Amino acid sequence: MFSTVCEWPAVYPDDTPCNALASLPASGQARFEQMAAEYLWRYTGRQFGQCEGVIRPCRQDCFEGVSTYGSDSRVGSPWQPTLIGGRWFNVGCGGGCADTCGCGSWGSVLRFETPVTEVVAVEVDGVLLDPSAYRVDGYRLLVRQDGGRWPYCQNMSLPLGTEGTWAVTVKIGAPVPIGGQVAAGKLACQLALAASGAKECELPQRWQTITRQGVTIAAGLDAFDDLDAGKTGIWLIDSWVASVTKPDIGFSVAVPNLRTAGRRTTWGG
Repeated sequence: MFSTVCEWPAVYPDDTPCNALASLPASGQARFEQMAAEYLWRYTGRQFGQCEGVIRPCRQDCFEGVSTYGSDSRVGSPWQPTLIGGRWFNVGCGGGCADTCGCGSWGSVLRFETPVTEVVAVEVDGVLLDPSAYRVDGYRLLVRQDGGRWPYCQNMSLPLGTEGTWAVTVKIGAPVPIGGQVAAGKLACQLALAASGAKECELPQRWQTITRQGVTIAAGLDAFDDLDAGKTGIWLIDSWVASVTKPDIGFSVAVPNLRTAGRRTTWGG
């Protein structure tokens, strides 16, 4: 898991930041937006925010027939054992099974270890493939759809971009919902106001000053327990955080021999 949030956009009413942010240079505004994103990322259990990374696929052996992509009917059995209705059947896949759901050209499907939400680029031998050449199914399968195959292996000792290498640049993580983007904009404005000591700041003050008969007493209101629990005291922010962090009361039933009805394309196509 990534140690910090990578991408959490901040959205403002009418696309205009509050005066406390608008008066700052772009770098200053970005700092408060990043601070707000880090707060919300942790408040929501680190479940939102996309991070970009480069994956260089590899396989166990650099020769055809023994591959992390699956078995090849040319060197192994062309049959795929399949559980249907509680009974086992041998299903033939002709040119080779790319996965348990469909039959197609062997080597045309690459399975990601971690679910991905978007493919930014695919580079083979230093050449970028056209995005129409591939798609992502079920957040895990990179499917070659131009009739080509993914390389069987690559030379990991060579720098990326040279012949004999290939890589996939992907985005990992769930996109931030619009509610989280609006909450980030609201929180960024309030953090900027708090930093400047502005009286219109809506964040709760942790200290209270009382003056009576010329004597001033300052007292701490709490020990940040609410803040640690993701409560800022601002309804717009706290209500959204609560909506995505409360336990799901739903339930589901798993059937061991129930096969999936098909694959769903989640990116490209």
